[in-house]
Amino acid sequence: MIIDSHTHLSGPPFNDETLYATYPDGGAFDLGIERAACHIDLLLEDMEERGVDRALVMGFPEMITNEQLSELVKKHPDKITGFTGVMDPKSEDAIQELDHSVKTLGLRGLKLHPDCHSFSPSDREIVPLIRRAAELDVPTLIHSYPGGMRRGYFGIAAPDTIDDLKAQVPEATIIIGHMGYPRYLDLLTLAQIPGVFVETSWGLTSIAELHGLDFTVRFIRMIGVDNVLFGSDWIGKQVGMEQEKQLELINKLDLTREERDKILGGNISKILKI
Repeated sequence: MIIDSHTHLSGPPFNDETLYATYPDGGAFDLGIERAACHIDLLLEDMEERGVDRALVMGFPEMITNEQLSELVKKHPDKITGFTGVMDPKSEDAIQELDHSVKTLGLRGLKLHPDCHSFSPSDREIVPLIRRAAELDVPTLIHSYPGGMRRGYFGIAAPDTIDDLKAQVPEATIIIGHMGYPRYLDLLTLAQIPGVFVETSWGLTSIAELHGLDFTVRFIRMIGVDNVLFGSDWIGKQVGMEQEKQLELINKLDLTREERDKILGGNISKILKI
């Protein structure tokens, strides 16, 4: 089974308005992607074309509410799995929203975005939400791609902060988005921590472009094949080409069939028990 561990969808209205993200401390970021381009039908079309069996859809309140995502999961239970999105992960409202999303709406994880949500994984204020996710037995995927949406927030999106977070909540299951690129060498340490996994979107292809295929295989094995999850950050067909690039690269790497199967779906299947 091939599972894309990182995708995005829009809820209605499906029009030419561009998607955006707001920050808890003020301001907004325009993603430059039309709402209509992130329709579920387009994601399913790409999945069918590329042989992807299931996609994990990350909640993002301005794009799609948790209620809307839950409805899509109910319509396509064999194709998509939803992760909760929250507005302000430091607030008590976020914990209540996570509880509601998991217990009532049937979502299976939590997605956080440090540079958008204005927090660092090392912040003490983030611990209650991560601890609650652990208590609910759902993983937390944390964006770790310092070239992300917000300028001036390079440091808090870097992966080294995950070390401090895991020290505070050792029982949490944390997925580091985008392989922490360009700070991916931190994964040599972080991926050895029990309950820490890395998701490949943008990071794996960039590493291969910088260092070549042989290095990429050695790197994957050093951080641990059991800790790597295929993801594409699909957010419409234009950006969705990363899904194709990721699959082509993983299939091109000199990995064993068992190693490839773990990365493409086996590892995340164990995490989510699907």
